[in-house]
Amino acid sequence: MPKKLLFICCFVALTNVCYSQAFTYYPFNSIFSIASNPNKPVWIDFRFQMNSYFSSLSTEISPMVNLTKGKAKMYIGAGIKANFLNYLNTDPQKRAPLEGYFFNLGVRVSPFEKVPQFQGIFELSPYANKQFDLGIFRANLGIAYVFMKKKKVE
Repeated sequence: MPKKLLFICCFVALTNVCYSQAFTYYPFNSIFSIASNPNKPVWIDFRFQMNSYFSSLSTEISPMVNLTKGKAKMYIGAGIKANFLNYLNTDPQKRAPLEGYFFNLGVRVSPFEKVPQFQGIFELSPYANKQFDLGIFRANLGIAYVFMKKKKVE
């Protein structure tokens, strides 16, 4: 049953990515993110590890909730970290794609009034592996571009 649930979550998440609204890059962590519209109250974020070999293509899937509005949007979210290449592992104990769980608390800031599409992002994100016997406290700093419809000037 957990495999089916994971597949359904991935399918729903991928359909949201097809209508993605924001791209984010966290240069210090080498993570690339595709998200649905982060200006909406609830949105979903997909993160891909960019500095790894094919043996570890970690993906993070996380629904997020905005707590504030305005130029600085504070948000929270929780999600899973998965590596779908684990299915190729010959050891049955290591075949599960789920690697761990995380929680995000962050802020997205639009510092330029004339170009609100560009945003700066700062996050705090505690992470624990699936056995909950190992964890780290992560911090992410990144830049984002949010695709927005242009407002008509009358």
